[in-house]
Amino acid sequence: MDYGIYGLIIGIIVVVLGGMLGSMLIRRNFYQKIDDLDMRKQSVLSASIPVELQKFKQWPMEGETKEKFDRWHQSWDELVSVHAGQIDEALYRAEEDLDKYRFMKVKADLNATEQLIEELETMVHAMLDEMDEFTTHHTSLMDIVKQDEKELYQFRKTLNSQNHAFGPTYALVEQEIAAAEAKRSEMINLKQVGQVSEAFETGQALSNQVGHIRELIRVIPQFVRTVQVELKQQLQQLRAGHKEMQMDGYALEPLGLMEEIDQAENRREELMVRIERLEFDHFEEDMQQLSSDIDQLFEAFRTEVDARQYVKKEFATIQERELQSSEIMNHLQTEMSRLVSNYEINARVGEEFEQLERERATLTANVLDIEQALVAQMLPFSMIKSKVQEAKRSLDQFSAMHERFIEDTNSLRKEELEVRHKLETWKKELSGHRRLLAKSAMPVVPNDLSNDLRQLQKGVQSLDEQFDKAPFNMTYIVGLSHDVEEMMDNFRDRVHALIRQVTYAEQLLQYANRFRRRDNEVHIALTLAENKFLHGEYGTAVEIGERVLGRFDENGANEIRQRVDKGLEQQELLKK
Repeated sequence: MDYGIYGLIIGIIVVVLGGMLGSMLIRRNFYQKIDDLDMRKQSVLSASIPVELQKFKQWPMEGETKEKFDRWHQSWDELVSVHAGQIDEALYRAEEDLDKYRFMKVKADLNATEQLIEELETMVHAMLDEMDEFTTHHTSLMDIVKQDEKELYQFRKTLNSQNHAFGPTYALVEQEIAAAEAKRSEMINLKQVGQVSEAFETGQALSNQVGHIRELIRVIPQFVRTVQVELKQQLQQLRAGHKEMQMDGYALEPLGLMEEIDQAENRREELMVRIERLEFDHFEEDMQQLSSDIDQLFEAFRTEVDARQYVKKEFATIQERELQSSEIMNHLQTEMSRLVSNYEINARVGEEFEQLERERATLTANVLDIEQALVAQMLPFSMIKSKVQEAKRSLDQFSAMHERFIEDTNSLRKEELEVRHKLETWKKELSGHRRLLAKSAMPVVPNDLSNDLRQLQKGVQSLDEQFDKAPFNMTYIVGLSHDVEEMMDNFRDRVHALIRQVTYAEQLLQYANRFRRRDNEVHIALTLAENKFLHGEYGTAVEIGERVLGRFDENGANEIRQRVDKGLEQQELLKK
């Protein structure tokens, strides 16, 4: 029982002590907040508003300046005399309530006081910002007054000293300057009566207007000089040049240059109207485009002058070459008549001749067209130049075709001469072969060689007969000559081989006869070999002779063969 009482007492003591400790902490926090609010109040009261207000007293106290000064001064006085006292009273009352442990009331009062201080801080910051902006406007006005006064004076000085450079815009620019000066006077008056904000807006408009005039002063003399003087003079030069060139024989009407000059002049006048109205949107681009178009007109005139020089220089050469081509064509026609009578003309050569005739006709028409154009003076020289260039190309084409035609026709004559020369050579060679066969120790000419000789004679005769038929079919003749040439090459090789074989067989048998008496078999063999030789079986005779000689002299046949080859080579050298 005693322990329960003790526990209860201890619990009550702990609760009381906890309450006392909590109260102390709460009071401490509230006192800290009171100190913080008092410091924020002092910070508000130490703002530089009185100093800024003192600066404003130096300005004319009229209009907006006086209204703002009175409002700011009244707000500050109200803050110091009324709101500061309210804050002090609320903080003092909060301390008394803390001593009486009225925590809820203290909290409500401090919250209301903190809200009031925040409102005062916002008001002070707004006032300072507004004062700073107002001061900036006032300072800017002073700069605008000094700067614009100097620039406007310089503008008017430039306008008066260079009045001719501004042309028809002089009065408009002067009005712009006068309007800017009026705007400046308006700004100064507004500043003097204290209407700083309105004066500042007027000053901004003045600065924009001064910038616009500055740009006008910069570009107008350049634009006027270019449009009213330079471009105008260029167009006048173009007109004078057009007239002079027409009098000098240039046909310019088809080019439409005068219409383009008139259009350029209209565009120039439109630019002058825009200058007189001070309408300069995309003006420089339009002016440069007109200048570029005028340059192209000058280039068109230069092209005509160059074309005329080119035509005069080149056309005389073309006429001379055209006359030569006429003579060439007449000669070719005569030559073609002889070719047709002598040769069967193939399709390619015939087509080339027709192409030459067509090209010649085209060339003659082009030259005649150029001559008529020069006499009539109806076409610009640039167009005639194109015709001259076309005539030059036609002449070059004609020359190339003529060379090709000559090569092809010469090839016909060359082929004829080559075949005729071969034919004569083959005739002589056939006679030589016949004489060679007749003079040789050959008792019998082999039948196949005799047949080849007859075929070869027939081929040569057939080839020779082709030249008795006019016109010549050179394609067939050349093909036939190739066949005869092949037959002749084969026959020549066979004759040479046969002569060698016969000579070798004859000398072989003569040498082997010295061994005829050795025995009866040798005698019989050699007798057989001689019979074979006499009947034209020369190969068999050689085989029997080599076999007999081999029994008595192993190198004898080889020595005889070498001697025969050497003798035949010497004979060939003597023939050459």
